[in-house]
Amino acid sequence: MIFPYKAIIFDCDGVIVDTENISNTILKNMLSECGLELDDDTLHAKFTGFTNQENLINAEKLLGRPLPTHFDEEYRQRFHAIIDAELEPIDGVRELLSKISAPIAMATNARRKEMNFKLDKIQLSERFATRFCVDDVQHGKPAPDLYLTAANALNIDPKDCLVIEDSIAGITAGKAAGMRVLAFSETLDENMQMAAGATRCFKTMKELEGLLGL
Repeated sequence: MIFPYKAIIFDCDGVIVDTENISNTILKNMLSECGLELDDDTLHAKFTGFTNQENLINAEKLLGRPLPTHFDEEYRQRFHAIIDAELEPIDGVRELLSKISAPIAMATNARRKEMNFKLDKIQLSERFATRFCVDDVQHGKPAPDLYLTAANALNIDPKDCLVIEDSIAGITAGKAAGMRVLAFSETLDENMQMAAGATRCFKTMKELEGLLGL
């Protein structure tokens, strides 16, 4: 099946760059050091795709006590050290983007400095000239604000936009914005994604090309 669209709005982490596996591994290990053991389903459902601030709040709720004061700073240092050395685009992303002629944008829960760093690192800043981050809206994902802001900037009705996401928070945001969501399920559970509101799941960028009629 080929899905109709007039514009495509991409998430960043876990869709354009392979950062979510990195961040999840660091977070899981650091929380384990604090005495909180998380299984992958809980990690994806409660932490993947949310803002750092929301993740700290959720972690403290599950842990039942405050995290160490240095936790957030140490997490950021570990994360940036790895992506500075190893960051690469998801396999097939460059080829996919080269075939898209419709307007595109990026909408990410990352902060502006992090978003720009990632896009500069993989040399896709110009391709995503229209991009928005959590600093641009009052409420990050799972609220629809980011996707509605991107659609407005592209001057495209939300119902004519396709969202490319992976996380539960992002899928929820896209659906709440009134958009169809295609979910990248290479590492996340398809059942969880569909339950969150995904219209269709795909496992490779080549498969996504087919769904977009490229």
